[in-house]
Amino acid sequence: MNPKKEYLTPENIKIFKGEFNTINVYLVEEEILYKGVFVVSCFPISNPYNFISIFYQKETGEVEEIGIIKDISIFSEEEKKLILETLNKHYFSYEIRRIIDIRWKFGFLLFVVETDKGERQFYLKWERSRAIEIGKRGKILIDIFEDRYVIPDVQKLTPIEKNLFTRFIYW
Repeated sequence: MNPKKEYLTPENIKIFKGEFNTINVYLVEEEILYKGVFVVSCFPISNPYNFISIFYQKETGEVEEIGIIKDISIFSEEEKKLILETLNKHYFSYEIRRIIDIRWKFGFLLFVVETDKGERQFYLKWERSRAIEIGKRGKILIDIFEDRYVIPDVQKLTPIEKNLFTRFIYW
C-alpha cells in the first residue's frame, strides 16, 4: 500500500464479494486486487465498527496489512454489509441483559442469563483471566468453550443482579 495513505476510503478502495463468500479489495490508484482478505477490529469492544484493519495473506503465508478503515459509515451499504458480516462472524458475543442466577456447579460457576440472543446457561472457570474488564465499568466473561459474554456496564445491573455478580466476580 502507498505509505502516503493513512486510511482506506471509498475513493481509494472498492470492496466486493469474491468466490466462496470471500471478500476482495481493489486498490484503485495502485490497480491492485487482493483476494480473500480478512478484517480485524482495532477496538473490538469499545469501538467495534470503526478503525477496521484489512489484511491479506501473501503466497509465502505471511500476513500483511492493506490499510485501515477509519469509519465504515462512509462506505456503500453493500460494502458495509460485507465488512459487518465478516466482523460479526469473527467477534461473535452475547450481551448479557439480565442475570437470573449464578451458582457453583461441578467446580465452575454456572451462569443463567438473559442475553440479546435469548436465555443462556454457561460455565465459567473462577479465574481472573475469565472475567476481563472492558471500558470503565464493563466485563467480558469467557466461558469454558471460549464464548464471550459481555456486560457493558456492571453498575447498570439491578441491585440484586449486581450483588449476585460481585459475590463471585469481585475483581
